[in-house]
Amino acid sequence: MNGYSLFELTVALALLAVASSVLTPALAGYRDRMTVLAARETVVGLLHETRAAARRVGAASLQVDAERARVRVAIGDSVIRAVDLGGQGVRIDLPRGRVRGEIAYNGLGIGVFANETVEFSAGSERARLVVSSYGRVRRD
Repeated sequence: MNGYSLFELTVALALLAVASSVLTPALAGYRDRMTVLAARETVVGLLHETRAAARRVGAASLQVDAERARVRVAIGDSVIRAVDLGGQGVRIDLPRGRVRGEIAYNGLGIGVFANETVEFSAGSERARLVVSSYGRVRRD
């Protein structure tokens, strides 16, 4: 007789169910962590893009809308790039409960804002980005 008995199949399915119930929370936490880190690195890239644009045209700013979890690179009133992090399940928090922040750079690429902190979160995971007035970034 070929094949498996009903008992063997039941045991195999029970083992798979136990393994998946153990791994599912760990994988969800991992997914949240990777989402938060990807959002932070996206903003780091936008900061570099903003500084480069400022040196090219004289001034540019990175605008953070924590309420909508959106980040935009602007030259004057023109938005040259926008990223919606809220659509990826990421929340943005700014210090002192502010809902909007701006990091502006002059033609030399020197920032006008000193030590702006942006915090990203998804689920229970958090990551911070601290930007100095000279444009240096520190990842926490």
